[in-house]
Amino acid sequence: MSVYIELVALDNFSITFLLSKLSYFVLGESSKIWRILSASFIGTIIAIFYPFIHGIALSIFIKIACGLLMCLILFKPKKLLRGTAVFFLLTFAFGGALTALSFFKYGSVEKALTQPFTSIPIGAMLAAVYLIFVAVKALSQKIKKSRDVTDFIYDAEIIVFGSSVKCKAFLDSGNRLYDDGNGLPIVIASVSTLSSVLSDELMTNLIVGKTKDFKSAHYIDYSTVGGKAKMFVFKPDGLVVYNEDKKNIINDVMLGVVFKKISDAESYGLILNPAVMTGERLC
Repeated sequence: MSVYIELVALDNFSITFLLSKLSYFVLGESSKIWRILSASFIGTIIAIFYPFIHGIALSIFIKIACGLLMCLILFKPKKLLRGTAVFFLLTFAFGGALTALSFFKYGSVEKALTQPFTSIPIGAMLAAVYLIFVAVKALSQKIKKSRDVTDFIYDAEIIVFGSSVKCKAFLDSGNRLYDDGNGLPIVIASVSTLSSVLSDELMTNLIVGKTKDFKSAHYIDYSTVGGKAKMFVFKPDGLVVYNEDKKNIINDVMLGVVFKKISDAESYGLILNPAVMTGERLC
């Protein structure tokens, strides 16, 4: 019986620990290790007695009460409601998967809710839980990153060769590129953003680097994570950036073209230089 208790204790403590850590991460809060350890300890002690609980209703009631108690330990009063919601949602996600597997093993809802799922090696179970932890954490990071970027996304219109293409533009404070020749700020577009407004001939010339068909076209050096690189830049006919019911008409700007994605989620196709958003004409 001691082996069984040790497995249950290790299993529940580890899962509660990971759920608590993940809850803090989703909330954007720094982990409070003493709160996590205390909640994990209490959850583990109660879990040891689950097999001796009879009846679905009683089992569900005790699990909910245990969850609420752990949330009271984990979260401060001002974060309690939100933290409880996050913790329970994550618990349902983890517990639901394990309960489904347990149901297939025992063939009974009551046993699935009250009996430990011990047929799977503890290492394999913890590995599976950790993989889910990593996946949820990565998804949460992506959502947070997308939410942070949204405030700096604008509708934009690039005008070249008498045609225009609309796209999403990201105002990047890190883009401090200026043309060495004329001192104009540079906005950066992926080649795919311009593909719909350039003819096949112009697109070919752009790719091979022929500058004669593009206004004030030349190459500039710029720094990347991998070192120095060259960027094809030219002067567009114009750039329009929409800000709610106003539009910013920018004529004094250079357009740099890169041959790769500039947004992982393809949520924008143009990177703005902060300088183009000051002193513009508002209509």
